[in-house]
Amino acid sequence: MISRKIRLFTLLLAGCLLSGGVQAAEEPSMIQEIDQSVVKEVSDLVVANIQVGDCGGTPCEPANAIEKIDGMLPRDMTEQVISSGAGSAFAEFCDLDWGNQSYLPLMERERNSGCWSERQISAISVTHGIAMGLYRNTLKTEIGQCTAAVRSAVEQYLLSLRNFTKRGDCPRW
Repeated sequence: MISRKIRLFTLLLAGCLLSGGVQAAEEPSMIQEIDQSVVKEVSDLVVANIQVGDCGGTPCEPANAIEKIDGMLPRDMTEQVISSGAGSAFAEFCDLDWGNQSYLPLMERERNSGCWSERQISAISVTHGIAMGLYRNTLKTEIGQCTAAVRSAVEQYLLSLRNFTKRGDCPRW
């Protein structure tokens, strides 16, 4: 189920890139909207796999009963991180430095925001990794290779991230 939705989403993302539709909003995003069922499925995967995250130098404990019901992050934040993971996958796809230009700035910004517990910071990292992995595989099968137009759009997206280094407010449940 999720791979079909990711494939459709990636085609939308590719269309935005090819049309120059990289938008500068409060937080730069390479897409306009993420299907809410994809957000739910990724959120559920994070809850099921939080123990792969780092919680203060040790693996995180598995999700507790409340996290299993509510998730680990607000929906808006999950969407933002999925978008960031998709952007990182595109950057990797185009042989750009996704770690230093996308993932590490995201993590630094969120750590410095004061919005999240250490466990939620781990959930952000796990969400990014899951999203990036989903898009990485789809890009190879759907697009095949990074074209000059895609690379240019990804470079523009990564450049726009430099201006979003401080969170204005914390996403709410």
